[in-house]
Amino acid sequence: MDYTKGFGRNEKHVVVTITHLDADFIADFLNEFYAHRNHAGYLVVLLSPSELDNRMKLLLKIPLWSHRVLFIRGSALKDEDLERAQMAAASACFILSARNVQKKNATDEQTILRSWAVKDFSPNVPQYVQVFRPETKMHIEHAEIVICEDEFKYSLLANNCICPGISTFITLLMHTSRGEEGQKSTEPWHRMYGFHSGNEIYDIVVGESHHHIIQSSDRFYYVALTNEESLPSDKSGALKAIPGVLSTKPLEMPLRSMDSTEGSGSVRLARWRKRRKLLQKSKGISTSDVETLIVPNNEGNTLSQPPQDRSRKSSVGIVTGEVELESDTSSDSQEECEVCRQEGCFSEKIRKTYPPISAYIGTSATVCHMMKEKRKLCCLQIDKPCEHENFNNPKEYGWKNPAIIVAVDKTTSGFYNLILPLRAFYRPVHDLQPIILLLELEEGKSPQPAFLDVLAWFPMIYWMQGKISSLDNLLKAGICLAKHVILVKEATNLIEDSTLADCTTIITVQKIHRMFPNLKIISELTHASNMRFMQFDAYDSYALQQSKFEKKERKRGSNMPYMFRLPFAQGGVFSANMLDRLLYQAIVKTYLVDFLKLLLGIDQSNGSGYLTAITITSDDLWIKTYGRLYQKLCASVGDIPIGIYRTKAMDSNTVSIEVETAASLKNESFSGNDPKQTQRKMVALVKARMETLGMSTDDYSEETTNNKLKTLSYVIINPPRELELEAGDIVYVLRAPVKENARSNKINPRRGLRRSHNNISPNTALLTTYPEVRRSSTSISIPNSFNDNILTSSG
Repeated sequence: MDYTKGFGRNEKHVVVTITHLDADFIADFLNEFYAHRNHAGYLVVLLSPSELDNRMKLLLKIPLWSHRVLFIRGSALKDEDLERAQMAAASACFILSARNVQKKNATDEQTILRSWAVKDFSPNVPQYVQVFRPETKMHIEHAEIVICEDEFKYSLLANNCICPGISTFITLLMHTSRGEEGQKSTEPWHRMYGFHSGNEIYDIVVGESHHHIIQSSDRFYYVALTNEESLPSDKSGALKAIPGVLSTKPLEMPLRSMDSTEGSGSVRLARWRKRRKLLQKSKGISTSDVETLIVPNNEGNTLSQPPQDRSRKSSVGIVTGEVELESDTSSDSQEECEVCRQEGCFSEKIRKTYPPISAYIGTSATVCHMMKEKRKLCCLQIDKPCEHENFNNPKEYGWKNPAIIVAVDKTTSGFYNLILPLRAFYRPVHDLQPIILLLELEEGKSPQPAFLDVLAWFPMIYWMQGKISSLDNLLKAGICLAKHVILVKEATNLIEDSTLADCTTIITVQKIHRMFPNLKIISELTHASNMRFMQFDAYDSYALQQSKFEKKERKRGSNMPYMFRLPFAQGGVFSANMLDRLLYQAIVKTYLVDFLKLLLGIDQSNGSGYLTAITITSDDLWIKTYGRLYQKLCASVGDIPIGIYRTKAMDSNTVSIEVETAASLKNESFSGNDPKQTQRKMVALVKARMETLGMSTDDYSEETTNNKLKTLSYVIINPPRELELEAGDIVYVLRAPVKENARSNKINPRRGLRRSHNNISPNTALLTTYPEVRRSSTSISIPNSFNDNILTSSG
């Protein structure tokens, strides 16, 4: 039966072609598509050769969708079916692939034909295509937007090893939400985490300039709870008052330091007066405050600062205690390695260049840390010594950084996108972590020679044959020396109930977590609903309590009811199905796909920054708040914080549920078994296998398996400026671009946190969030409505 009643020729519509209709899949599309107010008048036409099951029929009968969604049974390869769907008059065509398919290569081939058929029938209709394999993109370059699942999936998993929890951060950022999740919860972290999940990426056209001068058509990207156009007039005006950010008129104000020495004295004096006026207008600063921040020198009409702060580079430096960067410049001339301090430094064996061999056609040109000389293929297999590297176990390699173990059941070209972020040229060379691939190959088999040729050019990448479920294979891969374990499953089990497709992954993760609880396990699941089984503990009352919150959020209509599950909140689990939302938003935010590719390191662009993380220590707490940290990093090194990954102890100050009950339940096991005794048996088993394999048990002891005080972790997108920093906070930062030949001290992510030894101006209190302190120090008032992180790009 075709649900085509009331289909008028003059109505705006988009066509969605898909081989198999799934109710959850279509519901996600409809929720995201109609979340944008401009799509309220559009019809969605579903074109599929499959019949509607009972759940799909119920979905199409819901009043919210019954007059918006039409179903036509047919194929995109037939012109008569495209004519029935009025493809030629469609505003857009979404060519999607069904979830949980077993043969992804064959599915991509069908997607290519459907895209070609639509292009042949309606060449002017923009296409938004979803594919699995990156090599498929070369056949559909005519599409408006192409989302490759493998590209984003592997790059997200890799970035999780650099920035913990970034997969959750990006997932929440891509989902349209109003930030209402968790607001009725009794848990403080629920309210903080849920409210800031409503942030999204927007852009504002301000100006186009090639001279680093803000013009009226520059495009700025910013993260906010709502787009600037939706703000009330008073709030919008407050935003536009910020000089050089949202002004609709060109500002002839170069983005340079306040102590610029170019031009004549009269020009500099006029520039100073203009900046004083802008500063007064935007921040509400009195004339005396401006004179304190920027003082004109009567000698030669040059700009000067207070005597104790003459070395600072800008007025913001006075506020933040800006670090003198001359030390970086002077240390840049040093030739010796400050990390190794010995002959034969590791950095002498590598260089920064483009990979000589690409994994597939259509790879982006990305500069990486590459070996000067290609490694021998025999040196890549970590569990078998060769004449070049006669090592019997991973410990003998002498790695200085913990390893990353990647367990996959089969090799794909998309794995190349996991390597790129971890070997990008802007990562400090001495921070590179070894990567060990644990491949489920048949005994005696090896990966394709072309795949090994790609790996041979990258430093510290190895492989071995084995299964992630085997303890011996894990020990041979160096799991005792690893910090992260990534589990990816490419093949789908042939079972009737598709929700059980993740059972092997879930049980394997549980086994590894019990034996190596300090490991950070990052796994991919087919179904997001299975997140509740990750690291399952029947005696953890708090974790089990999250199911109640999930049910409440689902009843309230949340698109992300699973977001409060602890494994997802901490970034330990990810589902590729979450990437679907990115394609649905691309019809409105055409820049979003390219922006995220640059952010995740899939692509590189000249002059663009990159994503990294900074860990806040007790020595950094002098900064006090997130707003001060933002000013500090922007002023000193040009970095832009975008979020926080916070870990807190599960005590009475953090959670409202008594966590002690979980411990008492553990001691009263229904089976009569003592959990501590079971843990001791596991320790004895691991040690016995290590001795059998000829490995030292020093790296694995009972102390490493003892669970400390339980913690919970979550991300905060675009935190408020008054949020107080805590020791252990991991701040996501967009680092300023660095040159390919930059030394390690130039790409040290913590260099912007160093405290100046000079006397900090009393104007430091300008950034305080406490009104009584601010009033006693200055007359500056910062608009409360401005809490947007501005991410700029030229053009």
